[in-house]
Amino acid sequence: MTTSHPPGEQPPEDDTALLTTALSHYWSVYDGQISRIYQIANFYLVVTAILFTAYTSAINGKHYGLAAALAIAGLGLTALTTAVLLVNANETAQAEPGLAELHNRMAGKLGIDPIRVVTVRPGRIQMRINRAVTFGLAALLNIGGLLYALIR
Repeated sequence: MTTSHPPGEQPPEDDTALLTTALSHYWSVYDGQISRIYQIANFYLVVTAILFTAYTSAINGKHYGLAAALAIAGLGLTALTTAVLLVNANETAQAEPGLAELHNRMAGKLGIDPIRVVTVRPGRIQMRINRAVTFGLAALLNIGGLLYALIR
């Protein structure tokens, strides 16, 4: 492994320590974004379960105003969660090309071809469609609950 020198004395492609540091940095950014996405999704599921339980209790107790307020809260939570997850997913997608490039450089430098990363991830559009459909259905469920509470 070569040692790091001040910028200008050695090209970055030849500096294994610099590549390792850059790969570590990109990986920590990417991993942090993925972890944040899972934490937000888990929080959404827990809060939705609590709201759904409270909504069901309000309907059973014939407290339709409270049920409507809970449905509106669920709709707002779904909209907010969708927006935050989309932003985080886009930030994660922006980190992927740099991560793949650095990973491939390290694989080339070490001469280990099996650890090369494919730079184009198939199915990204399908994943976005799945997310849109999932949160769209959740929003429709909240709207249906709101309408039910208002009609009763």
